[in-house]
Amino acid sequence: MAKEVISRCDKCGKTEGVEEFTIIRDGSPREVDLCPVDAAPVVEAYDLGTDSAPATKRATRGRRGGHAVIAIEDWNPDAG
Repeated sequence: MAKEVISRCDKCGKTEGVEEFTIIRDGSPREVDLCPVDAAPVVEAYDLGTDSAPATKRATRGRRGGHAVIAIEDWNPDAG
């Protein structure tokens, strides 16, 4: 039997419309549950922000970087 998890607002204790937010400050993430009334300042601040690059590193399989190693057989000093 599955149990339903009911989240409560960490500020006022209400359960209706609660959302979980992850706030990162000085590199330390914290999770907070807020109802729509208490989440308003966070949502307004989010809307003011700009998009940032994703935190995950993209795979570079199969591509050569700017400093790729070339086999000595392929090296041509006159091609410079």
